[in-house]
Amino acid sequence: MLEIRLYELYDYVTLFLIAESNLTLSGKPKSLYLKENWSRFARYHNKIRRVEIDLMNSINKTKDVWYNERTMRNEGIRLALPDSKKDFLLLTSDLDEIPKFRFIQALASCQLPTPFQSLVLQCDFYYYSFEFLSATYRYFPGITISRFSPNDKIPLDLRVGRFYNRPMLSTCFHCSYCFDRLETVRLKTASFSHIELNLPKFQEPKHIIDCVRNGKDLYDRHSERFRRVNINEIELPQLVQIERERFMYMLDRSSPNAGFRDV
Repeated sequence: MLEIRLYELYDYVTLFLIAESNLTLSGKPKSLYLKENWSRFARYHNKIRRVEIDLMNSINKTKDVWYNERTMRNEGIRLALPDSKKDFLLLTSDLDEIPKFRFIQALASCQLPTPFQSLVLQCDFYYYSFEFLSATYRYFPGITISRFSPNDKIPLDLRVGRFYNRPMLSTCFHCSYCFDRLETVRLKTASFSHIELNLPKFQEPKHIIDCVRNGKDLYDRHSERFRRVNINEIELPQLVQIERERFMYMLDRSSPNAGFRDV
């Protein structure tokens, strides 16, 4: 997912600020995945600034998973933000919320007004692959875009502020649980902030495969519904289009193993 994001935005973004921690949001020790796989992203190194958030030894160490999530977002911005001498646009999002290059290209070529009204990019909301579009939420309010001057103070929680920003429809992709390994699905369930969903029945391989193959909600929530779409009639990230065979698990989950490489 990171490579897809970097490829999509590389020509239009000045700097990618990436934060990772030694703990999952649920408080379990984890590896620094980007650090360990740094060489895989060599072609993008000149535009990446990676910072580490030490939640494990934080003086405010807590079992509050939502505190950990807020800390990751806010501390990541504080540590990674460059000492800019001029105005800049800051895009903030989760890794699986990817702005569409055509919108960022247009934004980069515009002379923006002053003051600039902050935006929220409304993502096309997919599950498991780009063949299952959410029928519950046509768009997902994902990425914030705000303009800052050198003396401006970055708000403590840009994520919360997104609900008050000007919405821009269909300007990003959100592909949730779009993983090539079943074990990664299980890892996310055990790691993310919604610890109430980390139940044994949702970790069962047969359950996961059935949900991913057939577009069912992984956590049996009746409110979450998905509809299958025609891959040839939707917009896709550039790298997925170019390397379709490599990213087939994001395009077709119909095989008996649901496209997982470790099943």
